[in-house]
Amino acid sequence: MRKLWFIVTCAAVLALPSKASASQLIYQQMGQHDIVTVQGAGSFYAGEIDWLWDTPPAGFGAAVTTYCVDLFREMTTPQDVVVGTTAGIATGAQDAGGKVAWLLNTFAPLVSSGVQAAALQVAIWESLYDNDHNLAAGTFQLVTDSTAYTGAAKAQLIADQANDYLNQLYLPGGGYNTSTATWLHAVEPSGGQDQITTTPEPASLTLLGMGGLLAFRRRRTADGQAA
Repeated sequence: MRKLWFIVTCAAVLALPSKASASQLIYQQMGQHDIVTVQGAGSFYAGEIDWLWDTPPAGFGAAVTTYCVDLFREMTTPQDVVVGTTAGIATGAQDAGGKVAWLLNTFAPLVSSGVQAAALQVAIWESLYDNDHNLAAGTFQLVTDSTAYTGAAKAQLIADQANDYLNQLYLPGGGYNTSTATWLHAVEPSGGQDQITTTPEPASLTLLGMGGLLAFRRRRTADGQAA
Protein backbone atom coordinates (compact mmCIF):
# COMPACT_ATOMS: atom_id res chain seq x y z
CA MET A 1 0.00 0.00 0.00
CA ARG A 2 1.15 3.55 -0.53
CA LYS A 3 2.66 4.63 2.76
CA LEU A 4 2.15 8.07 4.27
CA TRP A 5 5.27 7.74 6.35
CA PHE A 6 7.64 5.18 7.90
CA ILE A 7 8.71 2.04 6.03
CA VAL A 8 7.35 -1.16 7.54
CA THR A 9 9.70 -4.01 8.36
CA CYS A 10 8.27 -7.44 9.15
CA ALA A 11 9.65 -10.93 9.57
CA ALA A 12 7.16 -12.81 7.39
CA VAL A 13 8.09 -13.76 3.83
CA LEU A 14 5.95 -14.11 0.71
CA ALA A 15 6.74 -17.27 -1.22
CA LEU A 16 7.67 -16.71 -4.86
CA PRO A 17 5.32 -17.95 -7.61
CA SER A 18 6.67 -20.24 -10.26
CA LYS A 19 8.69 -18.53 -12.98
CA ALA A 20 6.60 -16.93 -15.68
CA SER A 21 6.70 -13.91 -17.93
CA ALA A 22 5.90 -10.63 -16.22
CA SER A 23 3.19 -8.16 -17.12
CA GLN A 24 3.25 -4.45 -16.33
CA LEU A 25 0.81 -2.54 -14.12
CA ILE A 26 0.43 1.23 -14.37
CA TYR A 27 -1.05 2.98 -11.33
CA GLN A 28 -4.11 5.15 -11.97
CA GLN A 29 -5.60 6.11 -8.62
CA MET A 30 -6.87 4.90 -5.29
CA GLY A 31 -10.43 3.65 -5.56
CA GLN A 32 -12.63 3.61 -2.49
CA HIS A 33 -10.28 3.88 0.48
CA ASP A 34 -9.46 5.51 3.78
CA ILE A 35 -6.35 5.86 5.93
CA VAL A 36 -5.39 3.46 8.72
CA THR A 37 -2.62 3.54 11.31
CA VAL A 38 -0.68 0.38 12.15
CA GLN A 39 0.99 0.06 15.54
CA GLY A 40 4.73 0.65 15.28
CA ALA A 41 4.61 1.15 11.53
CA GLY A 42 2.80 4.33 10.51
CA SER A 43 -0.22 5.39 8.49
CA PHE A 44 -1.27 3.88 5.17
CA TYR A 45 -3.80 4.35 2.41
CA ALA A 46 -6.01 1.26 2.67
CA GLY A 47 -8.54 0.03 0.14
CA GLU A 48 -8.98 -0.34 -3.60
CA ILE A 49 -6.12 0.40 -6.01
CA ASP A 50 -6.96 1.03 -9.66
CA TRP A 51 -4.45 0.05 -12.36
CA LEU A 52 -4.18 -0.25 -16.12
CA TRP A 53 -2.27 -3.07 -17.81
CA ASP A 54 0.37 -2.11 -20.32
CA THR A 55 -0.59 -5.32 -22.12
CA PRO A 56 -3.38 -7.25 -20.37
CA PRO A 57 -2.55 -10.88 -19.52
CA ALA A 58 -4.87 -13.56 -20.85
CA GLY A 59 -8.34 -13.28 -19.34
CA PHE A 60 -7.94 -9.71 -18.05
CA GLY A 61 -9.48 -6.50 -19.34
CA ALA A 62 -7.52 -3.28 -19.71
CA ALA A 63 -8.15 -2.19 -16.11
CA VAL A 64 -7.88 -4.05 -12.82
CA THR A 65 -8.68 -3.20 -9.18
CA THR A 66 -6.55 -4.75 -6.46
CA TYR A 67 -5.92 -4.89 -2.72
CA CYS A 68 -2.43 -4.90 -1.20
CA VAL A 69 -0.83 -8.05 0.24
CA ASP A 70 2.63 -6.62 0.82
CA LEU A 71 3.49 -4.24 3.67
CA PHE A 72 7.20 -4.70 3.03
CA ARG A 73 7.76 -2.57 -0.04
CA GLU A 74 6.54 0.67 -1.57
CA MET A 75 4.14 0.54 -4.48
CA THR A 76 5.74 1.74 -7.72
CA THR A 77 4.45 2.69 -11.15
CA PRO A 78 4.90 1.08 -13.49
CA GLN A 79 5.58 -2.24 -11.78
CA ASP A 80 6.17 -5.65 -13.30
CA VAL A 81 4.11 -8.49 -11.86
CA VAL A 82 3.89 -12.23 -12.37
CA VAL A 83 0.29 -13.47 -12.44
CA GLY A 84 -0.14 -16.38 -10.06
CA THR A 85 -2.58 -17.80 -7.53
CA THR A 86 -3.06 -16.90 -3.89
CA ALA A 87 -2.27 -20.54 -3.06
CA GLY A 88 1.38 -19.48 -3.41
CA ILE A 89 1.22 -16.81 -0.69
CA ALA A 90 3.00 -18.01 2.46
CA THR A 91 3.42 -15.76 5.51
CA GLY A 92 3.42 -16.20 9.26
CA ALA A 93 -0.28 -17.05 9.31
CA GLN A 94 -1.70 -20.48 8.50
CA ASP A 95 -3.36 -20.72 5.05
CA ALA A 96 -2.84 -16.98 4.59
CA GLY A 97 -3.38 -17.11 0.83
CA GLY A 98 -6.65 -19.01 1.14
CA LYS A 99 -7.99 -16.69 3.84
CA VAL A 100 -7.24 -13.45 2.02
CA ALA A 101 -8.71 -14.88 -1.19
CA TRP A 102 -11.96 -15.71 0.61
CA LEU A 103 -12.15 -12.23 2.11
CA LEU A 104 -11.55 -10.64 -1.29
CA ASN A 105 -13.97 -12.84 -3.22
CA THR A 106 -16.71 -12.53 -0.59
CA PHE A 107 -16.60 -8.86 0.33
CA ALA A 108 -14.86 -6.85 -2.42
CA PRO A 109 -17.97 -6.93 -4.68
CA LEU A 110 -20.02 -5.51 -1.76
CA VAL A 111 -17.74 -2.59 -0.88
CA SER A 112 -19.60 0.71 -1.24
CA SER A 113 -17.62 3.15 0.93
CA GLY A 114 -14.10 4.12 1.89
CA VAL A 115 -14.61 2.74 5.39
CA GLN A 116 -15.63 -0.67 4.02
CA ALA A 117 -12.72 -0.73 1.58
CA ALA A 118 -10.23 0.19 4.31
CA ALA A 119 -11.77 -2.40 6.63
CA LEU A 120 -11.42 -5.12 3.99
CA GLN A 121 -7.78 -4.16 3.52
CA VAL A 122 -7.24 -4.32 7.28
CA ALA A 123 -8.88 -7.77 7.44
CA ILE A 124 -6.61 -8.95 4.61
CA TRP A 125 -3.48 -7.69 6.38
CA GLU A 126 -4.57 -9.24 9.68
CA SER A 127 -5.11 -12.59 7.95
CA LEU A 128 -1.68 -12.44 6.35
CA TYR A 129 0.24 -12.00 9.58
CA ASP A 130 -1.83 -13.37 12.49
CA ASN A 131 -3.90 -16.45 13.29
CA ASP A 132 -6.00 -15.04 16.13
CA HIS A 133 -7.88 -12.33 14.14
CA ASN A 134 -7.43 -9.89 17.03
CA LEU A 135 -6.70 -6.43 15.66
CA ALA A 136 -5.36 -5.25 19.04
CA ALA A 137 -2.70 -7.97 19.39
CA GLY A 138 -0.18 -9.94 17.39
CA THR A 139 2.14 -8.99 14.55
CA PHE A 140 -0.44 -6.72 12.91
CA GLN A 141 -2.17 -4.25 15.23
CA LEU A 142 -4.57 -1.51 14.20
CA VAL A 143 -4.46 1.80 16.09
CA THR A 144 -7.94 3.02 17.02
CA ASP A 145 -7.28 5.67 19.68
CA SER A 146 -6.81 9.42 19.30
CA THR A 147 -3.35 8.94 17.74
CA ALA A 148 -4.89 7.30 14.65
CA TYR A 149 -4.44 9.41 11.52
CA THR A 150 -8.19 9.50 10.88
CA GLY A 151 -9.09 10.13 14.52
CA ALA A 152 -10.47 7.64 17.00
CA ALA A 153 -14.09 7.69 15.81
CA LYS A 154 -13.44 6.74 12.19
CA ALA A 155 -10.60 4.39 13.14
CA GLN A 156 -13.05 2.49 15.33
CA LEU A 157 -15.60 2.33 12.50
CA ILE A 158 -12.96 0.75 10.28
CA ALA A 159 -11.95 -1.67 13.04
CA ASP A 160 -15.56 -2.69 13.71
CA GLN A 161 -16.17 -3.39 10.02
CA ALA A 162 -12.89 -5.31 9.72
CA ASN A 163 -13.86 -7.41 12.73
CA ASP A 164 -17.21 -8.17 11.09
CA TYR A 165 -15.37 -9.47 8.00
CA LEU A 166 -12.98 -11.52 10.14
CA ASN A 167 -15.79 -12.97 12.25
CA GLN A 168 -17.35 -14.29 9.05
CA LEU A 169 -14.01 -15.65 7.84
CA TYR A 170 -13.63 -17.79 10.96
CA LEU A 171 -16.23 -20.50 11.56
CA PRO A 172 -18.12 -20.74 14.89
CA GLY A 173 -17.07 -24.33 15.56
CA GLY A 174 -13.44 -23.72 14.68
CA GLY A 175 -11.62 -23.46 11.39
CA TYR A 176 -12.04 -20.85 8.70
CA ASN A 177 -13.13 -20.30 5.12
CA THR A 178 -10.66 -20.38 2.23
CA SER A 179 -10.83 -19.66 -1.48
CA THR A 180 -8.54 -18.88 -4.41
CA ALA A 181 -7.91 -15.57 -6.14
CA THR A 182 -5.23 -14.05 -8.37
CA TRP A 183 -1.90 -12.97 -6.89
CA LEU A 184 0.06 -10.30 -8.75
CA HIS A 185 3.60 -10.75 -7.47
CA ALA A 186 5.83 -7.71 -8.05
CA VAL A 187 9.20 -8.64 -9.52
CA GLU A 188 12.41 -6.95 -10.55
CA PRO A 189 13.70 -4.92 -12.31
CA SER A 190 10.98 -2.42 -11.41
CA GLY A 191 10.13 -3.90 -8.02
CA GLY A 192 6.91 -2.76 -6.42
CA GLN A 193 4.29 -4.24 -4.17
CA ASP A 194 2.33 -7.49 -4.30
CA GLN A 195 -1.41 -7.25 -4.98
CA ILE A 196 -4.43 -9.56 -5.14
CA THR A 197 -7.49 -9.36 -7.36
CA THR A 198 -10.47 -11.53 -8.16
CA THR A 199 -9.75 -14.15 -10.80
CA PRO A 200 -11.32 -13.26 -14.15
CA GLU A 201 -13.23 -15.80 -16.18
CA PRO A 202 -11.18 -16.77 -19.24
CA ALA A 203 -12.54 -14.57 -22.03
CA SER A 204 -11.44 -17.01 -24.70
CA LEU A 205 -13.46 -19.85 -23.18
CA THR A 206 -16.50 -17.61 -22.82
CA LEU A 207 -16.29 -16.55 -26.46
CA LEU A 208 -15.72 -20.13 -27.56
CA GLY A 209 -18.80 -21.23 -25.66
CA MET A 210 -20.91 -18.46 -27.19
CA GLY A 211 -19.65 -19.33 -30.66
CA GLY A 212 -20.46 -22.99 -30.16
CA LEU A 213 -23.96 -22.16 -28.91
CA LEU A 214 -24.65 -19.90 -31.90
CA ALA A 215 -23.40 -22.58 -34.30
CA PHE A 216 -25.61 -25.17 -32.60
CA ARG A 217 -28.63 -22.87 -32.94
CA ARG A 218 -27.85 -22.24 -36.60
CA ARG A 219 -27.60 -25.98 -37.23
CA ARG A 220 -30.92 -26.60 -35.49
CA THR A 221 -32.57 -23.84 -37.52
CA ALA A 222 -31.17 -25.24 -40.75
CA ASP A 223 -32.28 -28.75 -39.83
CA GLY A 224 -35.78 -27.49 -39.06
CA GLN A 225 -36.04 -25.70 -42.35
CA ALA A 226 -34.80 -28.76 -44.23
CA ALA A 227 -37.45 -30.89 -42.58
